[in-house]
Amino acid sequence: MTVTNKNGYKLDFDFAVGLMDDEIREDLHAEMTPCSEQDFFMAYEKGHESRYGEWELSKSNPTW
Repeated sequence: MTVTNKNGYKLDFDFAVGLMDDEIREDLHAEMTPCSEQDFFMAYEKGHESRYGEWELSKSNPTW
């Protein structure tokens, strides 16, 4: 499954999940499921930015 970050970059959702903060990911999972992968990814981007600042995978040309 491919998702699109806030800057329009497409990436593999399963790969992105492996780089998510466990606490944020689990909190969102408990609050949001069932939902689409895209909706979950967008919510994670907001949660990560709120807690830590911009997430690498949210950048227009992310590197990992």
